[in-house]
Amino acid sequence: MKHIAITLFCLFLFCACGTKRQYFTPSYEDGILNSSGSLGAKIIDYNIASAKLNNGKVIFENDGVLDFKLEKNYTLLHYQNDEFVVADNEGNLKILNADKEELYAYQFDASVLSVALSGNDIALILANNTIVLANRSLGVKFSKTFTQAVAQDYRFAAPVFLGELIIYPTLDGKLIVFSRFNSQIVKDVIVSSQDFFNNIIHLSVLDDKMIAASGKKIIVVTPAKTFYLDTDIKEVLVDESAIFILGKDGSVIKTDFELKKLDEKKFEFAIFNKASIYGNHLYIFEKMGFLIKCDTQLENIEIFKLEGAVDKKSFMNGNKFYYDNRILDLDKIL
Repeated sequence: MKHIAITLFCLFLFCACGTKRQYFTPSYEDGILNSSGSLGAKIIDYNIASAKLNNGKVIFENDGVLDFKLEKNYTLLHYQNDEFVVADNEGNLKILNADKEELYAYQFDASVLSVALSGNDIALILANNTIVLANRSLGVKFSKTFTQAVAQDYRFAAPVFLGELIIYPTLDGKLIVFSRFNSQIVKDVIVSSQDFFNNIIHLSVLDDKMIAASGKKIIVVTPAKTFYLDTDIKEVLVDESAIFILGKDGSVIKTDFELKKLDEKKFEFAIFNKASIYGNHLYIFEKMGFLIKCDTQLENIEIFKLEGAVDKKSFMNGNKFYYDNRILDLDKIL
C-alpha cells in the first residue's frame, strides 16, 4: 500500500511539473505603446475605486490624481463633494475635507471594505459581512451581520442609495434592499451561492435596471423580471446600450439588458487585469503587457504591446491607464 501511495504521488508530481502555463501570445501587434506621462510615484496598492501611491497621494476613478495625501495605513474608499472617505484595517473610518479637517470618525468592529454617502447618511460594508447605516450626527442607526465569508475577491462593490432605499452588496453573494424610511430590510436577492470568493464585485443602476455580479454569476433586476447568466467573471462594464462581461477564460461577452448574448470575442489564454469603456471603445489591459482596444461592437480589434507594464500594479478608469509610476493617455491611442 505504501509503494502504491508513493507511485501515485510521483505520478501526480510528474504531471504537475509537466503542465506548462500557456500565455496570451497574439498573432499580430498593432504597435508598441509608451507612457504619456509620469505619476511621480509608484502605485503600491489599489481597490475597486482608487489606487495609492508611495508618496501618499491617490488616484480616484475619473478624477485622476487627487491633491490629497493619505495617512499611513489608510486607503481611500470614496471621494465626493470634496470629501475623502478613508479607512484602515482596524475598523477606523474617517471623512476628511481637502484641508484634512475631520468631519466624521468612527471605529467599527471590522475594517470597512466599501462605502456610499447620501447627505449625513453613510452606508458601509464591513469585512465581517456586516451591513451598516450610520449617520454623522446620530451615530449607527442600523447594522446586521450575515454569513461569514471565508474568502473574498479583492473587488468589493459599494452600496447604492436609491431614494429612501439602500442596496447593500454583501460578501456572501446577496443584495440586501434596506428602507431608510422604516429602518428595515425589505428584500434580499441572491446573486450566487458559491462557498468561496462569492462577494459582489459589481453593482450599478442604469435607469430602471440594476446590474450586479459575483465572480460566478451576473444578474439584471428590472421592475418586471430578473435575468441571470452563469459564467466565470473577471470584470463587468456597462454602457447605455449593453453589458460587457470579461471572462476569466479570456472571453469578452456582449449582452443586452436581458443578458442575451449579442456577440463574443475570445482572446486565447488572456488574463484580463484592468478594463474601461471610453469614447465608444473598450480598453483591456492583459497581464502579459498587452493593451487590447476594440469598439463597442467588439470589432476593429487592435492589440498593442505596452512597454514596462508586465507585473506592475495598475489602475484604469475613464481615459487613463496608470501603471507603476506611469500614465498612458488612452486618447493618444489612435
